[in-house]
Amino acid sequence: MADFFPDITTGNTDYFAAMQQNTNPKSNAPSQALGQAEFLMLLTTQMQNQDPSKPMDPTNFVSDLTAMSQLESTTQMNASIAAMTQGFQSLQTLQGATLIGKNVQVSGEVFSHVQGQASQLTLNANEPLNDVTVVLSDENGIVKEINVGTMQSGDKLVDWNGLDNSDVERPTGEYSITAYGTDEDGNLQTVGTIVPSRVNTVGINSDGTITLTLATGEKVGLESVREISG
Repeated sequence: MADFFPDITTGNTDYFAAMQQNTNPKSNAPSQALGQAEFLMLLTTQMQNQDPSKPMDPTNFVSDLTAMSQLESTTQMNASIAAMTQGFQSLQTLQGATLIGKNVQVSGEVFSHVQGQASQLTLNANEPLNDVTVVLSDENGIVKEINVGTMQSGDKLVDWNGLDNSDVERPTGEYSITAYGTDEDGNLQTVGTIVPSRVNTVGINSDGTITLTLATGEKVGLESVREISG
């Protein structure tokens, strides 16, 4: 076959291979973004071509450049914060996974009791209280009432020996705890309770927060954990 061009022949496979390659026009298109360099170039060009009899006031132009710089810095900072947030969520997920099977102290009202062993419970008050009473119950009703007396604001440990009000040893199972006392004005106040439990599963919520499912079946947030032990 005759050659159509002096330097290009039908036998030139490299030429035809190059012609058959797919091209992406967007990859070769100039950037549409206006950056600081382009902005300065526009300012310089405008000043070079201005009417000598009517010189331009560069103040507004420079103000726009400053605003652009601030916007660019803010955008970069937001991207950095987003990356840090994602990294923190990943780290929090790994930390939550290590809690599976661990014994924890959490803010709650249900705890697991093992027959023959004492259960250590923690009360938490926001102010000094008098006549503090702890009530332990199971599915059938009240099991034990413990008179604590007075307590200051903060935490106070309470041990339950596992015996009910009739001094009968209670079986292994799930029990609930309620505590209350009176303030200096004689008003009844609820006392916060912190109970021991074990972490069975860890769930990751859509917003990145972590929910722990305890041995009691209760679900609590990671922020509720007060103490962790093996």
